[in-house]
Amino acid sequence: MSTLLAIEVEFLRNSQVEQALDLRAIRNLQRTLSNGQKKKFAQTLELSKKVVAVANWFTSEEGKQVTAEAGIYWNNETIGLKVFGWQKSYYYKVLKAGKLDDSIVEEFNSLCDEAEANGEEPNRSLEGLLKFTRSGGNTTAEAGGTGEDGEETEETTERAIEVRIPTIFTMTYKGGEKNVSIRVNENNEVATTNSRSEILAAIEFLTNLI
Repeated sequence: MSTLLAIEVEFLRNSQVEQALDLRAIRNLQRTLSNGQKKKFAQTLELSKKVVAVANWFTSEEGKQVTAEAGIYWNNETIGLKVFGWQKSYYYKVLKAGKLDDSIVEEFNSLCDEAEANGEEPNRSLEGLLKFTRSGGNTTAEAGGTGEDGEETEETTERAIEVRIPTIFTMTYKGGEKNVSIRVNENNEVATTNSRSEILAAIEFLTNLI
């Protein structure tokens, strides 16, 4: 778990919040994830449903009211870090898995079982599941992509995961003392290496033209 501020510790200890987020069950699932890939995968999928419930609670009227009264203002990235102790990339991966239809998960598990019966080594993990939903059914493990759930492998970097979140706005400005590039995804997360003043200068340039 990440280091929490006093106000955040108090918030998570609130009985209403603990019950609404089902934190006790979440903590138990986090502690009992085993090393066995098949069992661990099933437990992680169970946890992913809890993650979806947590995300939904924070956007509910009750969640908004309770957080506002507590002086807590968390976005999705902060929820993943403060509640689960996860970095943004892994939080979104679990959240996405938790929203998948059960039939997709069952099909993936069946193909993994079949591959194992044939002596193959399927990538039975969240990464493998999400690849399966995009590739149309290839469950064979790939080099550099079969690390434990929650750990980044050679080819599973944060950037590789994040680019799968659709982009809704981009802007590039080649001028001034430094080029400006900014991207915003559908979660309203801003990706840029520029300062606020540099971005404002680019916006001012565009505004003056239109």
